[in-house]
Amino acid sequence: MVRRKKSLKKNKNYFMKFFDGELSLPHSYWLVGVLYSIGVAILITMFSIMMSLPLKTDSVLLLPWVIFTSIGIWRSSDNYKGSKFWAILAKIAVVIGIIQAVGYVLMGV
Repeated sequence: MVRRKKSLKKNKNYFMKFFDGELSLPHSYWLVGVLYSIGVAILITMFSIMMSLPLKTDSVLLLPWVIFTSIGIWRSSDNYKGSKFWAILAKIAVVIGIIQAVGYVLMGV
């Protein structure tokens, strides 16, 4: 049984490692949280435009991605071995991002 857990841990894909907080905080925040999020937002916006969906749909469709990245960044900041300042700052940014995303959904932006 112990052997199986080790093999499962080795076989994690990139996004599972991110979600579990196993990637570095700078990598998680800047690459996944910022750059990949821009790409996901562009894809969702293009999909919404092609399907002639209301504007509010973008915010609703982005919400699972926001939750996913928030959890990954939060966990990564928990595992961060550097200055606590950066870990706390990342968590503040995550909370602000969630508030903003929920606000967009509720206000229809």
